[in-house]
Amino acid sequence: MKTGTLFSIGILLLSLHAKAQNRQYAVPGNIESYIDRFELRTSDMNGNGWAHYYIPRGMGDTLTVKMSCVYLGKQTHAPHVHHEDESFYVVRGPVNFHINGEERIFNTGDFVYTPSGSSHNIQRVSEQDTIKYLVIKRETAGHVDKPHPVGKPDYTFDDCITYPSKHTEWTGAGNDAQLVLLDRHFADGFHIVMTRVTDSDKVFPHADSRRPGQAALYILSGRATVTLDGQSSSIGADNTFYCPKNATYSLTKAGTEPLVFLTVTTE
Repeated sequence: MKTGTLFSIGILLLSLHAKAQNRQYAVPGNIESYIDRFELRTSDMNGNGWAHYYIPRGMGDTLTVKMSCVYLGKQTHAPHVHHEDESFYVVRGPVNFHINGEERIFNTGDFVYTPSGSSHNIQRVSEQDTIKYLVIKRETAGHVDKPHPVGKPDYTFDDCITYPSKHTEWTGAGNDAQLVLLDRHFADGFHIVMTRVTDSDKVFPHADSRRPGQAALYILSGRATVTLDGQSSSIGADNTFYCPKNATYSLTKAGTEPLVFLTVTTE
């Protein structure tokens, strides 16, 4: 092979590596590098559909967030077990979900938690349906050598499910309310809350202090202005914002449409 050809291939590999690094790691001090505005062209195509990493492995300390879309085949993989624990928010159903030998059908808007060490998988109900689901996974850059303890050792499938679209136990005043999808006491510090906001003057979080832990926000509907250590930007539906440890962020509703978002925190 000619030297010029080898040189060109080397340059191409270096550029691809640089692109991957840009996706993996945010730039301190630049709020835009902590925001992902979904575009299909930046997603990874696979044999069943595609996957899009909002927060890829290596960016968050113990967290990845991705959207998966499956429109070919019934499942991406068979039921499996690992130490990392995961949460699934169904963006487009129905889906067939498996935990520890039991299977159930979930629809758009449903939420499922798979504890560390559980056998689990998700698949299409039929060959005609396209499914989309958000995968929120607690993991580390290295090997996870032991499972996370579950707050209820004898947990059942019912302990792992929340139905936001049917649930009435929202907390808060008026139409500005919150619903805990995953409680940190059950999931060893892994916490997920759904918030619905109609008041444009409402600012989240309520305490404006530097967080010892990290936080990720996923916008389900509406628009918001987000700040990170004094910088601000606008985000909307299907956008994700990541706040690293020991940083300060806030979120304010923008526009007339109600704002609905997920907040993910790990300790």
